[in-house]
Amino acid sequence: MRFCPICGSRVKSERKGSSITFICPKCGYTYTGSESDVREESIIPLKEKEVIFVVESSVDTYKPLPTTTIECPKCGYMKAYCWISQTEDIDRDATKFFKCVRCGYVWREYT
Repeated sequence: MRFCPICGSRVKSERKGSSITFICPKCGYTYTGSESDVREESIIPLKEKEVIFVVESSVDTYKPLPTTTIECPKCGYMKAYCWISQTEDIDRDATKFFKCVRCGYVWREYT
């Protein structure tokens, strides 16, 4: 593969007898080379990727979220799942999320 020395685009080649002319389709720059400047290449088609699905056979491998005692702002229940996530820049504090065990309402607390 050859590139144009002027604009950097890939040049196309045209054979004329024993010489080869390289032409840039973008800026029109041309130069002539010899047979030794070109090598033949073959394209090998890619095979389709094989997809493998992994399914856990045991439910025991899943860990439940920890719970905490906090009042749900929607239903007033006093137990919620909690987790922490970095939602903004790394120099900011993490955000604490809660999900009510009873009604499933999710809210967050910025620390």
